[in-house]
Amino acid sequence: MKKSEQQRQNIIDVGRKLFAEKGYANTSTRELNEQAGIAEGLLYYYFPKGKRQLLDIIVHEGVTDRLRMAHERLEGWTSENVEHHVLDLFDGISSVVQEDVGYQSFIITVRERALLSDEQSAWLMASFDGVQEQIADVFLGISKDHDPSEVRTLSQTVMSIFVKMLFEDLLLHDRRKISDESRKRVAAQIHLVLRLL
Repeated sequence: MKKSEQQRQNIIDVGRKLFAEKGYANTSTRELNEQAGIAEGLLYYYFPKGKRQLLDIIVHEGVTDRLRMAHERLEGWTSENVEHHVLDLFDGISSVVQEDVGYQSFIITVRERALLSDEQSAWLMASFDGVQEQIADVFLGISKDHDPSEVRTLSQTVMSIFVKMLFEDLLLHDRRKISDESRKRVAAQIHLVLRLL
């Protein structure tokens, strides 16, 4: 990696850490420069639109990482042991948001959602909907005799269970890890939902 790429990545890492700890509004450009060990104004060399561009990149990279993992976990699903596949997907998403970078990106995305542009919000929703559609497609392939709209509702329910537990543990309870009790509740809820397939 070139020195300029390392410096750019260093600024992203510092920005992610500060935005997660203090929030976007409470993190000054001066503080970003100091923590990254760069000269005043160098932030604008790497990010011409400044702190806002840095936030956009952090949110985009975080969501992209979570989506990449979800798509990898969705590959190769079969009608055999669907419940195991769904729980493996939840575990994969959980593992990404429990790592420092993933946790910070998740917290920033949620906390700073009001700052997202309409385009970013639309992309975020389309990404989320894409995972949900991929789950629905797998369910449709497994259960061909069900009404497609019912199967899509099941995939929405699965995603709702995931989101609720992530928000509950990581935000409401301010944990850095999904608790074993929460994982058991997800497993029980998924079991009930998948009985409808």
